[in-house]
Amino acid sequence: MSNFKTLFGIESSVIQKTCVVVPYLMPGILKALGIEGLKKGKLYATANADAFTFMKAGIGALLVGDAILYLEETNCQEIIYFGSCGLVQETGQLTIGSLVCPKACLSFESFTDTILRHTNKITTQYPDQTLFQPFLTHDPGQKIQPVIGMSIGSLKCEEAYKEFFGEKGIEVIDMECSAFFSAAQYIKRKAVALLYVTDVIGKKSFFEPLELQDKLQIDYAIQTACKVIRSFYKER
Repeated sequence: MSNFKTLFGIESSVIQKTCVVVPYLMPGILKALGIEGLKKGKLYATANADAFTFMKAGIGALLVGDAILYLEETNCQEIIYFGSCGLVQETGQLTIGSLVCPKACLSFESFTDTILRHTNKITTQYPDQTLFQPFLTHDPGQKIQPVIGMSIGSLKCEEAYKEFFGEKGIEVIDMECSAFFSAAQYIKRKAVALLYVTDVIGKKSFFEPLELQDKLQIDYAIQTACKVIRSFYKER
């Protein structure tokens, strides 16, 4: 058995041109993407759908970033990261259940740098523009919003940084997106991220029980995102 199959549950030779990577399994996502089940490896779980390979990477920059690096030895050429994020400030266009595509993502993934406020070390990572623009605009009716994001190394510290987020024009916060972009750039693969909003920093925190309306909006966002992903690659 190859090292790749040990880690991913399938051989590198069957990885398709497009990969969809998630940090965890959202409710109903496998059915919505047309996937019957996953092959489990030591670190990752994987399956092939009609138009892409699906991967559950795990939560955090390390697991997601390494999953992308391993794709260098495969036929994968394009990667979509599908995950969740927190909103810095609600607006008329952005609220719980909104779908967003980061047009830039600031990298602040280190727990140590976050708690010691080493903001001078922050860099910015970007999606591939030749993939970002077509993906963002191919289904205008879904109103996917382009945003500036930041991947941060501590959930507990989010509220303490809210003023900083505002100063830098940061609209959404997650844990993996900047690592995803940098890893894809390192292996020279096209990458774009699609995120759904689950909470609002300082107003509806990530650890608070969801109200019924918020849960319904999040569930709808997940289903909508799956439709967007499937339709984008069917059309291509």
